[in-house]
Amino acid sequence: MLTVSASPDAAVELRTVTTVETSRVNYMFHLNVLKDYYESIGNIGKLIWATRETNNLRQAATFQWRGVPAILPPARESPEEPDELLLVEHVVSARRDYQTAVIKLLAYYERQNLTFKAKVIRNMQERLYPFRTYMYFLSAEIPPANLKTDRVIPEADDLYLEARNLHEQSKGVVLFRIGVNFPKQRRALALLTELMRRYPRCTRAPMAAFFIAEIYKEYFQENLRAVKWYERAWQWDPNIPAPARFQAAVIYDLRLRNTKEALRCYRLLEQYETYDSDNVDFARDRIKVLTKRAAAGTEQPPGKPAPTTRPSSEPEPLTPSDSEPAPLTPSDSEPAPLTPSGAGKS
Repeated sequence: MLTVSASPDAAVELRTVTTVETSRVNYMFHLNVLKDYYESIGNIGKLIWATRETNNLRQAATFQWRGVPAILPPARESPEEPDELLLVEHVVSARRDYQTAVIKLLAYYERQNLTFKAKVIRNMQERLYPFRTYMYFLSAEIPPANLKTDRVIPEADDLYLEARNLHEQSKGVVLFRIGVNFPKQRRALALLTELMRRYPRCTRAPMAAFFIAEIYKEYFQENLRAVKWYERAWQWDPNIPAPARFQAAVIYDLRLRNTKEALRCYRLLEQYETYDSDNVDFARDRIKVLTKRAAAGTEQPPGKPAPTTRPSSEPEPLTPSDSEPAPLTPSDSEPAPLTPSGAGKS
């Protein structure tokens, strides 16, 4: 692994690097506390989120610091009744502190014209993927169901069209992992979420919600996020010209194995998405199967594959290694012919 030295003669650099490392260790500590909490209460969905965010932080840096004092994590506490909201607030606060510290370190290196160190920190900053950070309560991430999306906003149109163009350019064939451009999909997702943050009441919001869900579902295995964004898409526009109910139903049915929600969405599809006869036929078949299974008390428990064939629009779930680009190696992140031993001299 690449080694980057913090110069002992540059007090500002050492102090700023130490702040980054302290905030990183604190961030990791609170993520581990949150993971332990979700494991203790058996909340598998949120445990997956906390694990993904932990792995996201761990893989962000493709280097090690030299000349930086070791940072110890805070002492663990064992409250009798842990407060989930408080634990989440600690993670979100620690994440914000870490991101702020990284921004300040990058700005320092840019001011000092330490171009290689700036490149390394910028790479680390970019590799802390936003789609692998969470608020842990979807109500804190997604606008409410009763949102009125009736405002024509040209800036929102521009963001939407740019995101759609990136999404279409980089879709590839997900089923066979051919031609997918993950950086472009991440950029499309970032643009769509920016649109929803800045212009939630724009007329593009329902379709933006649909494509946020599509990207989460197809490329990043964020199934819980995806179904909620699909739901917002049809709640904001009941006549949305996209199969939002079908896609949500399939995720609930075949990925999350939530029979109650799958049946609800399949029945909504029968009512509102009649324009696609194949989807309607599939929904009716699944309603029969799921209704019979629920009546017989033979619903599939989580963790076991559903005994059905996936529709053509639903690929096999991606593995984590397929849904994310390979981590950068030291040779990827440093300019040739600079050697690791020379990296700390810039």
